[in-house]
Amino acid sequence: MSQTSPTAVALPLKTRQRFGVEALGLPAAKLFYFVFFASLGPLVSFFNIYLMAQGLTGAQIGWIASMAPLITLIANPFWGSLADRWQIHRKILILCTVLTGVATMLLTTANGFWPLMLLVLVLFFVRTPVPTLVDASVMDMMRRTGGSYGRQRVWGSVGFVLLAFVFGRWLVGEDLRPIFWFHAGLIGIGCTLLAFALPIERSPGQVNLVAGLRQMIKQPGYASFAVALFLAGMGLSAYINFLSLQMRALGGTEAQVGMSWSINALLEIPMMFMGARWFARYRYGRLIIVGMVGFAIAFTGIALAGTPQQFLAVLPLNGISYGIFWVAIVGYAAEAAPPGLTATSQGLAAAIQSGFGGGIGALTAGYLWDGFGGSAVFAMAATALALAAVIFWIGNRQRV
Repeated sequence: MSQTSPTAVALPLKTRQRFGVEALGLPAAKLFYFVFFASLGPLVSFFNIYLMAQGLTGAQIGWIASMAPLITLIANPFWGSLADRWQIHRKILILCTVLTGVATMLLTTANGFWPLMLLVLVLFFVRTPVPTLVDASVMDMMRRTGGSYGRQRVWGSVGFVLLAFVFGRWLVGEDLRPIFWFHAGLIGIGCTLLAFALPIERSPGQVNLVAGLRQMIKQPGYASFAVALFLAGMGLSAYINFLSLQMRALGGTEAQVGMSWSINALLEIPMMFMGARWFARYRYGRLIIVGMVGFAIAFTGIALAGTPQQFLAVLPLNGISYGIFWVAIVGYAAEAAPPGLTATSQGLAAAIQSGFGGGIGALTAGYLWDGFGGSAVFAMAATALALAAVIFWIGNRQRV
């Protein structure tokens, strides 16, 4: 498996002209990323604060945060393989965006731990494959046109920053229901409409799913990649699920919570936008290690922070690390994919990281939060990312 950046393969003239793939596809992808991640900005930033306001404990929040990502162990491979096997990527994407809007609105009616748990599981099952399917389609188009994935995905970070910051300034008091209204509307309506314009194309010929998966998993270095993704998922899940609560525990305001997420996402933007130019000379494996080490250092700083100001000062490194790490992970998974299985490959990587690793990490972090506080949560996250970097390097030394 090559670890260099994808090379350009020109589209036939007839294909380029048909429906204006090059003219309309990439702007649609940029706008889709913007709308989707804009919807996540307020929800990710304030959801666990909403749960705590509903009377849930740290352990209960950890259970919800852990079981929801574990659904991706089923959801991502299920939706991805279904789309690849029957070549119905667009139909699956539209179905999932519509159901995401419905599930989100139902969340506003739930009270108590078990109803919230059930609806969060449903939401994750239908929302999880959305960015994975889009990533797979965009990476396929980048191979054909020679474009940069990062320059498409960067618009997601822009949307996340804007909405997280705006909601942090706007939300005052205890009514956090607007985060659900915006999430449901932007994905259920906005992303559904944009899905019709995305550059999704059918793969030629029949896809042999089982043989392709076997070929991918047996590649040298893939096992250590999977283990490292699991550990990275543990650490990142602890960060994502307890960042807002830790800021509040340090005495931070709603505005500072929104600022935390905005700073983090803001630094992703230059990394993703300029990534193709800055990092083209480096292999994906090396960039993955750089991202993991950066996370470990940032999480250590968060664990040691004693004030909201110190907390905020550490976050730029985390944003930079994420921008590098995510582009490299998507690129590595795309290169590992046999022909016709890009969505399956991206789905498997997401299931390992966000599903298995994310679920175990959130559950562990929930109990650490109740027993030892936020510093222990982020110390665990830092340890997981440092160990992930070592394991990935051991298995991929030839590609670093």
